[in-house]
Amino acid sequence: EQNGSSLCLPCKEGEYIEYPNDFSKCLRCWTCREDQEELRPCRATSNTQCVCRSSTFCSPDHPCEMCQKCRPRCPDGEVELAPCTPHSDRQCGPPTGTFSGSSSNLIVTIVVVVAVVLPVFLCLWKCGCCRCPGECRGTPERSPRPAALRGCGLGGKRDLPGGRGITAWFLSSRGRERPEQEVLQHGGELLGWGRLGVQDNIRNERKILVPVQGQDPIILLRRSFEFFARDVPYKDWKRYGRALDLLENDIALAEMNDKYSLEPFFQMLNTWHNRQGMNASVNTLLETLHQINLGGIAEDISSKLVQQGFFQYEVS
Repeated sequence: EQNGSSLCLPCKEGEYIEYPNDFSKCLRCWTCREDQEELRPCRATSNTQCVCRSSTFCSPDHPCEMCQKCRPRCPDGEVELAPCTPHSDRQCGPPTGTFSGSSSNLIVTIVVVVAVVLPVFLCLWKCGCCRCPGECRGTPERSPRPAALRGCGLGGKRDLPGGRGITAWFLSSRGRERPEQEVLQHGGELLGWGRLGVQDNIRNERKILVPVQGQDPIILLRRSFEFFARDVPYKDWKRYGRALDLLENDIALAEMNDKYSLEPFFQMLNTWHNRQGMNASVNTLLETLHQINLGGIAEDISSKLVQQGFFQYEVS
C-alpha cells in the first residue's frame, strides 16, 4: 500500500481471481482429475473448468467425487429420450407419441365428462337467465351487484325450483366441497378467495427451534451445520450462501477447500456464523431455505435436529 492506495498485481500463471477482492495473493488453479477432461483452461480471471470424460457423468446435485459410467444403451421396449452428457446419465423411456392403456382411458373419460356436463350447464344457465326479468332483453337493473351476480346469478327466485338461482346453486354445490372459499366481486367476475394471506400464516405457524437446556447453544448451532451440509443440494450451495448475505469473495474463499467434499459448505456456514455473532440462529438458516423454495429440506433438517436431541420446539 502506497500513500493510502492499494497496489494490485496481475495473477501469475497457474493462479486466478474472479472477483474484486482484498486478498494478499491469487488462488491456485484446479487440476482436472484423471476421470475428467479440461473444458476450459485456467486464466487470470477464471478457474479451470473440468467435465467428466465421454460416456461418464457426474450429477450436479451432489459433490463430484468421481465420474460414473453412463448406461451403454436403453433396454428393449424403450428409446433414448436424452443422451449421456457430462452432467446426466442417458435417459430412456417408452417411444414418444404412445400412451399406456390407463392414460388413454383417463383422457377418454375427461373428454366424455366435459362433452356431457358443459352443454347441460350452458343450457341451464341460458334458460335460467332468460327467465329472469330484464336479463335477456338487455335492460339493465339498478343493483349494486355485478351482472354476473344479479337476477339468476345469486338469488333469482324463478331460476330453479326452490327459489335458487343457477349460479347460486352452482356456488352452493361447490361450497359443500370447499366451505372456506368465498365469492369476491371484481369487475363482474367470480373470484375464489380463501388463501389470501396464507403465506403469512404459514410463516407464522412454523415451529421455532430452541437449544435444549443444559447445552452450549453455540456448540449445538455448529453441530447443526453437518445436517445442512448433507441435506442442502450441492447445486444450491452458492444460492444459499448468497441468500445468507455472504459476499462472492466469501463463497470463493470457501471453495478453496476440497471441492469434492462437504468442507466448502462448512466453511461457508462458519463465515456466516462469525459475521452474525450473537445473532446467529438455526432458525435463520431454516427460514432462508424456505425463502429459496427449499422448505421441504428445511422441515427435514428441523425434524432431525429435534430427533438428535440438539434442539426442541418452542412452547408458546
